[in-house]
Amino acid sequence: MSALDTLVKVGTYEEGQMLNIPDAVRDELRLNPGDRVEFLRLAPHEYLIYSKEHPLSLAGMIGKPKRKVTIKDMNRAIRARGGHVR
Repeated sequence: MSALDTLVKVGTYEEGQMLNIPDAVRDELRLNPGDRVEFLRLAPHEYLIYSKEHPLSLAGMIGKPKRKVTIKDMNRAIRARGGHVR
């Protein structure tokens, strides 16, 4: 089994709008019969699938800033790059 095989799981789209999700993916998403899933479009032909019952947590994805930034600092940076500030 290649490294790609461990990352990529294949499901099958069945007639009648049913999608069979591989056991390993279902287990990791903690999906149960009747659970709903959501598809988040990342790019053309690229989606993120996640369980509606166990929503995504964005906590920790963006680190804390090294210093506090005021609105005045943000407006100054926008103007410095040729942007318009109200």
